[in-house]
This record gives sequence, structure tokens and C-alpha cells, in this order.
Amino acid sequence: MTIRIETERLILRPIDPGDADAHIEMMGDADVASFLTANKTPDSRADRWRQFASYLGHWQMRGFGWFSALDKESGEWLGRVGPWMPEGWPGLECGWSIKREHWGKGYAPEAAIASIKWTFEKFPELSRIISVIDPDNQNSQAVARKIGEENSGEIYDYWGFKLEVWAAERNSWLERFA
Repeated sequence: MTIRIETERLILRPIDPGDADAHIEMMGDADVASFLTANKTPDSRADRWRQFASYLGHWQMRGFGWFSALDKESGEWLGRVGPWMPEGWPGLECGWSIKREHWGKGYAPEAAIASIKWTFEKFPELSRIISVIDPDNQNSQAVARKIGEENSGEIYDYWGFKLEVWAAERNSWLERFA
């Protein structure tokens, strides 16, 4: 089965090995990495490669995972978005990371809404979806609000890094976005 989700401007499809270099480059950007790595700086290229390989493995182990967000017209790889739940995670998350040169264009909320819809369809028993966000990451908090999430007040400790859990309840989310 091939998964392809289309929005007005984007195509979402499961990440694949051909996306590795674009992802590694994106995560090498200090502004992108500032809220996505434990030390708030880009990891080494080798660590970014291993991270990407774990994303491919997530699809194999869980049957879902990050989607590549592609510009519908140009085919350019814009970033990653989608469901993510590694071992020990506080719930099924919709995450997003967009290349810095495409920030502020609305790609993250557009892709996240399509991804959440797909996730709720795939998992009809799922009562809520979360996003795990650095408390200083104002941009991701704005995206979370646009996609119908609210700060739940829960804190997730990730290697001593205190992250906020934002969440949307299934029924209210579907009423708003389905």
C-alpha cells in the first residue's frame, strides 16, 4: 500500500532513504536544531544520519512515522511532519520540522492537520494526539494552536530536558478539522 496525502500545496509521503541528505542538512541548521536536540545545537553528521535511520526503522516497527513534506509544484523536500511514538514517549505525537527558509509560510500547520487526520483515521481508538514542545519554542506553540492543540500542563522529561505536552482530544479536533 502506498501512502500519499495531498493538501492544497503539499504532498506528504512516508520518508524514504532518498530523503536522508535533505533531512541531515535541515538538522544541521542551528536554528532548526535549537529546539530539537538535547544540547540545542546541531548533532554531528553521523548522529543526524543515525537519527534519520531510526525514523526509517520507526515505520518498520510501528507501521507509521514521519512523512516527508514536499512542495506539490516543485517537488522540493520542505521538512518532516507526522505521527511519531518512540519507546517511552508520552503518547502518539504529531511532530513537525520545516527547513528554516520555509518558516512562516504555513507549511507546518497545513501538513500537521493532514497528518493528524490520517492518524485519527488509521487509529480509530486513539483518544488524543499530542505534540511535545520546548517551552521556549514560540513558533511551534503557534503551530500547535493553529492545529487545535492546547498546552495540557503535562511535562515530559527527555534526558533532563523539560518539554511541554500539547494535546488535542479526538472528538473536538475532528469536529473542527474533519
